[in-house]
Formats: sequence, C-alpha cells, structure tokens
Amino acid sequence: MLHFSELIIENFGPYKGIQEIDFTSKNGVNIIWGNNGLGKTTLLNVFRYALFGRVQGRGNKSHSLKQIANWESYDEGKYGFKVTLKMYNDGVRYDLTRQFTVKEGVSQPEKDNDYKEDIFLKKEGTILSQDERKHVLNSIMPEQVSRFFLFDGELLQEYEDLLSEESSIGIKIKDAIERILGVPVLTNGLADITTAEKEFSARLSKVAQKNNDTQLLGNLLVDKQSELKTHEEELETLKTTLKELNVEKANLEEEMKQTDRARELLNEKRIQEDIESRKKEALSSKKAEIKMLTKNAWQGMLNNRIKLALEKLEEEINVYEEKKTKHAVSEQIIDQIHKACEQGECPICEQEISELLRQTLKSKTKADIGFEGLSDEEKNKLIQLQGRRSQLRELNVDELKQQVKSIEDSISDITVDISDAEQRLSDINKSLNKLGDTSRAETVSGDYAKCLEKINNTKNGIDSTADIITKVTGEIKNLEDKLKKQATDDELIKAEEIRDLSGKIKQIFEKGVDLYRERLKQKVEEDASDIFTKISNQTEYTSLTINEHYGLSIVHETGRIVEIRSAGYEHIVALSLIGALHKNAPLQGPIIMDSPFGRLDPDHKRKITSALPSLAEQVILLVYSGEIDEQLARRTLGGDLINEYVLTSISAFNTQITKF
Repeated sequence: MLHFSELIIENFGPYKGIQEIDFTSKNGVNIIWGNNGLGKTTLLNVFRYALFGRVQGRGNKSHSLKQIANWESYDEGKYGFKVTLKMYNDGVRYDLTRQFTVKEGVSQPEKDNDYKEDIFLKKEGTILSQDERKHVLNSIMPEQVSRFFLFDGELLQEYEDLLSEESSIGIKIKDAIERILGVPVLTNGLADITTAEKEFSARLSKVAQKNNDTQLLGNLLVDKQSELKTHEEELETLKTTLKELNVEKANLEEEMKQTDRARELLNEKRIQEDIESRKKEALSSKKAEIKMLTKNAWQGMLNNRIKLALEKLEEEINVYEEKKTKHAVSEQIIDQIHKACEQGECPICEQEISELLRQTLKSKTKADIGFEGLSDEEKNKLIQLQGRRSQLRELNVDELKQQVKSIEDSISDITVDISDAEQRLSDINKSLNKLGDTSRAETVSGDYAKCLEKINNTKNGIDSTADIITKVTGEIKNLEDKLKKQATDDELIKAEEIRDLSGKIKQIFEKGVDLYRERLKQKVEEDASDIFTKISNQTEYTSLTINEHYGLSIVHETGRIVEIRSAGYEHIVALSLIGALHKNAPLQGPIIMDSPFGRLDPDHKRKITSALPSLAEQVILLVYSGEIDEQLARRTLGGDLINEYVLTSISAFNTQITKF
C-alpha cells in the first residue's frame, strides 16, 4: 500500500520559493481549494513529475521542463525547480527528490539543454542506486497505470472508449486495467510455460533423431518445429507491430480531438479574414467616393446665390416653353380644322360641313391667330438657358449633402462589420494559441488514414500467419502421435511423457488465466455497480454490466442497456470503475483528482463526496470553491476529512499554499 506523507515544492510553476503540503500518515480525504488559474492542475503535474519526470499538458502532450520554472524566480536569477515527495510503501519510508538545475558554466539558461536533471531516492534514509531506484519506482507506481491514480475531469471522459471494442484508446486503457489488476503476472507465467513446452517438444525430437527406428520422424519433427518457430516469431513481430500501430492510432485519435477544433478555428479564421479583407476594400472605395464629393464642398458658400439664379432661369425658361407649347397646340388645332374641311364632316358632332363654311374656316386659319412659334434666335436662347440650368443643378449642395450622408452611413456599417470581424479574429487567435502548435491540424488526418491502412494490412498478416501456425501445429501433433506409437526406447518414452505433461500443464494454466480474468471482471462489475448505485440519483438505473474491455454500461430496471447517457453519467460510471479497480488491484495507492465534479449536479456532487473515502484509502482532491460546497463537504466527510489547504494568489506568477 502506497501512502503519500509530504510534498515539498520549490519554484515549480506558480509556486514560488519553498512550499510544503503535509498529508500526515492518516488515511482519508485531503482537499486543496483553489480558484481556476491558481495552480491546481500544476499540483497534479508536481506528482507526475516527481514520480515519472514528465509534465503533461493538453492532449497528453509533454511540456518543456524549462517552461515549468517559476517566472518571478527566473527573473530574479533563480533558475530551475525541485520537488520532493515523501511516502510510505508497505510501511517502508521513501524520500524521492527530482530537481531541474542549471548546468555548470551556463549563466542564463534559455532552453532545456541548459539544465540537468538529478534524481535521488532514499529508502529509510539510504540513497539507492540508479537500478534500485528504477525498480522501486516501477513497482510502487508504474507509469502505465498512472491514469488510475492521477487524473482530471477530461481524462474521465476517455473511459467511454472502453465500450467500443474497435477503439484503440479503449484497448490501451484495457491493457492498463489488466496491469493494475495483476493479470500480467499470470500471462507472463503462461508465456513461461509455453516456452517450456516448446523446449520439451524440441528435446523429444532430438531424442527421436538418435534412434534408428524413429530417426526419420525425428528429422521431420525438427523441420516442422523450426518452421513453426519461424512463423511464431513472425506472428510475434506482427503482433508487436499491431500493438505499436494501435498506440499510434490512439495517439492520433487523441491528437485529432485537438486538431478537429484547430481545423474548425483555422477554417473560421480564413472566413473572417476574407470578410475583413472585402469589408476593408469596400471601406476604401467609399472613402474615395467621399473624397471626390468633398472636392466640391466650396459650393456650399454659393448655395443661396445658386438658388436665386436657378429661380430666375426657371422663369425665363418657362416663358419660352409656354410660348412653344401654345404654338404647338394651335398648330394641332389648325391641322384638325384642315382635315375636317377636306373630309366635309365635323369629327366631333359628325355633322356635314357646308361649302360656305369650309371656305370660311380655310380663310380664317390662314389669318394670324396670335400663337406664333419660337424664332430660331429664341430656340437657341432656350437651349442656352436649359444648359445653364443643368450646370447650376449640379452645383446643388443639398443633393451633395444627401449623397455624402448616404456614403457616411455605409462607412459606419462597414466599420462595425470590420470591428466585429477583428474581434472574432482576436478570439479565434486566442483559442488557437491555447491549443498550441496547429501545424499538425492539416496533416494529422492523412497520417491517421495511413495508420488505419497499416493496421488493416498487419491484421491480415496476423490472420494469415495464424492459419499457417495452426496448420503446422497440426502436422507436428500428427508426427508426435506417430512417434508415440513407434517409441520403444526408455529415453524417448520419458521425453514423450514430459512433453505430454507440459502440454497438459499449459492447458490447465490457460483455463486458469481465462477463469481468473472472468472472475476478476465479475468482481470489478459487482464493486463498480455497488459504487454506482450509491452515487447515482436515478433509481431506475439498477446496476452496471461489463464487457471484454472492462467498459461499463448502465442497466435499466427493465434489463435494457442505457445506450445514450449524459456527460455527467459518463463521469459517474468512470469514477465507479476507478473505485472498483482500486478495490481489486494488488497495486494500491492514493487517488489524486483534479476538478472531478465539473459536469455534475449538486445531488451527485454530494453523493460522490460521501463516497470518496471508499474509492481509496488516501484521496487528494483538487477543487475550486464553487465546484462543491465547502461546508457541505466538511459535514459529509466528517472525520474522513484529514487536511484542507487553500491556494492564494500573491501575483500572476506567485501562488501560496496555506493550511486551512
């Protein structure tokens, strides 16, 4: 049983100077309160760095260690950082120190290579050698299972992948689960027995080669065993390759979760940049229009005179146009009279016109009726006056003002659009900066497709090689059966008996491993169901059921599986699994949880808080004040609440840890 007793931090992240957290030797829950941005996740990384020498960022990517040093201390010339973790494992005291210090001869470090890392592990006060240190650390807390001891709210969502048998992340988690449950001890034993069986089989073939009666069978058996070995080695190589490819696939899937968001942001950025560019072009065009119009702004001083001149012009033009109009009307009337005289009938009353009347009308229309048309001089004058009127109208400032006002309104709208685009671009760039390097967003999809193709080809190779192995194994079995029938030599008979015995032991062990796996899964299912029903507020959800990958599904009281579940319930199921694993694992230790209540309602928060002591003997909880109610947490935990610490901001790069 691993138990953390004290953590000493020096200039790590926002923790300036030397700061300590005393967890004491008691089992129970330790709560560290701190608002967002004060260093709760950094504390999770402090433990990760102390145990594994790694600092994890988003997407499980490792941080540059140089960036971890406290910035205020760095500016003061105090470079690097140091972490000491004091702990007990099965009653034995260990002091683990890992420090990142400047190399000799470097005055001001700029990169990771300017630093050196030193690791010391004391066992009951005695410093262990490098090999001893590695062995101890790997035995008390292997990094492969750290996800079940050190985790945050985001990591809890990964456990949904256990429900999919095709999920490479799920396969990765399954391997880690079986490791924490101690399954590899049995599978390694099975591997050893399988190796022994092959050795006894090889010994049998060699004994057969010595006997004249069985020499031929012995030679055939040796050849087939050699062939089998070649194919088995090929199969192991393919399986190793597949495992590596699945790890690569899982990493790419995790990366794609990050890059999917990056691609969305980059696409939106391109759209907003295009909008901004087009709006700026439109703005430039409108400003040019304003510039052209305002060239005639001087006209404003002449506006009254122009109006008077236009009025006078209009009067003169009206005289000429009225005369022109009257003449046109008289011409039309005379023309109609002439037509009526020629036709001899009035077009209005349709009465016949006498000859006398026709002669009279003709003579009258020849006379001057007072509606003479414009002379050539008057026509030219009218054209001149109309031209001057057009020129003066162009100088109309009121119309100019309307045009300028309309353009100014357009400029105002365009400016707002540009401002909106710039603000959106700023927000997008901030989001992209948080994601870090986005260059992979354009290539990760292609890498993923290539990885899938390699996986498919490798699986086909495994299936083909497995078929060959099955065939060759059958041929070896037939040869061994023939050899058994022909055997008369005592040495040969004894070799056969040993070979048969090793085969039977292997079969028994295989069944034992399968049975152990199945019973272990059932026990995890039962314990997870027990935890789940205690913290779930939905009484119709009666239990959990487990699959081959240790994925847990919710069971409704009707017996049906709840296919769609909320993010909050994913959270609860994951916590139930973690609690069950810790109950059944040979390797046990503290659980450190960073903001695990984010998506849960108050009732679930209360129930999970009350269940914390049952998840592990030592729980270290990193939460912000509003995440769970402080007084409620204290009442709910009672005597199981061992320690409380508060993170306080001194400055942007200085957080102090204070015992509550």
